[in-house]
Amino acid sequence: MIAQLPSKRENSARIYVTPNIQHVAEMRRNPELRRAINEADLLTCDGFPLVSYARLSGCRLPGRITGREVAERLMLHTPLAPDHVLFFLVDSAETANAVKEWARHRELAGRVLVEVAPPRFGEDRVACAALAQRIREARTTILFLGLGAPKCELFASRFRGQLGGCWALCIGQSVRVALGLVNAPPELWVKLRMEWAWRIIKEPRRLSRRYASASLGFAAAVLSDVLSSERARLTTPAVPTRS
Repeated sequence: MIAQLPSKRENSARIYVTPNIQHVAEMRRNPELRRAINEADLLTCDGFPLVSYARLSGCRLPGRITGREVAERLMLHTPLAPDHVLFFLVDSAETANAVKEWARHRELAGRVLVEVAPPRFGEDRVACAALAQRIREARTTILFLGLGAPKCELFASRFRGQLGGCWALCIGQSVRVALGLVNAPPELWVKLRMEWAWRIIKEPRRLSRRYASASLGFAAAVLSDVLSSERARLTTPAVPTRS
């Protein structure tokens, strides 16, 4: 669906988000992020805990689709129509250079633009508006936002009207994984639902505290949801049956 060019050029971006437990934890204390995710055009559950709790709550999900899978499918396995223009907003010069090499190898160099996000990206609204204008003027069709949450989601939501008719993909580090800069977890770890442990082993200093905070935030969100559902059940008046 993302790779298919629209029949008519639209004026605003369509936003794709892959929520995980970090998103849920952050949404509890960030109303703007909660609104951005609620208003996204396409959501797929990235984390196993979200899929499991959704199904327990009666939400029918076909399965789990991660940002890594989407990035890899688009960048490595999907033939893109000649009218596609890809814009990558990435975290570092290393990632930017890898994107350029990938574009050269795929013979897409003339249709791929890359920018490295400045430090503290998102705080300068004027600079973000100028970036959105550059993305629009390039006639971008797929925008890869390769930054961590909530930077991607907030930028896409704030400037969706200025980005033009593209898909804005909030997929974080998935671009680096697709490019081979970060090793994907082995299939066994994925089947055991232990990807989080694999990532912590690989980057303990960066991820240990983040995962602990996200886990507590997600647990609090689940508890709040269960309690509110129970209160609603108890306070709903019973409908009398006809004799």
